[in-house]
Amino acid sequence: MAKKSQELAQDLLQIFSQFKRPSGQQPFTKLGIKPSEFILLNMLLKDCDDPSVGMRVSEISEKLDITPGGVTHTINSLEKGGFIERSADPNDRRIVLVRATEKCQKVIKRLYAEQLQFVEGLVTFLGEQDSREFTRLFSKALDYFKESRRK
Repeated sequence: MAKKSQELAQDLLQIFSQFKRPSGQQPFTKLGIKPSEFILLNMLLKDCDDPSVGMRVSEISEKLDITPGGVTHTINSLEKGGFIERSADPNDRRIVLVRATEKCQKVIKRLYAEQLQFVEGLVTFLGEQDSREFTRLFSKALDYFKESRRK
């Protein structure tokens, strides 16, 4: 059984290696946005209780499961691009709030539509049953990867 598991692991590794530059990343690069930046911006737009105020860096860090330093690095780049703005919390000047700009909202809406169209093509290609199974397995794999990172 160990040999079969090793063969399956090698097959998966081979498949994963082919995902280095998925075609879904092309819209990001045209706009100068990295996939990780898109994820942060999308989360900021979806999960922020009050978009006019924004979110704390610590909240962003927690939701994305990355270090506050990693968040700061990403928001520095996004701020230079005009996608986000930082401000001090009026109740505690030590806290920095991050909010999406109007430019961000327009760009993310367009990118999301492009990504959705791309994935709809995959759903059509796979069919409904295989798409559901792919989603189930991919979600399960993501759970494994998250758990492995915590160890």
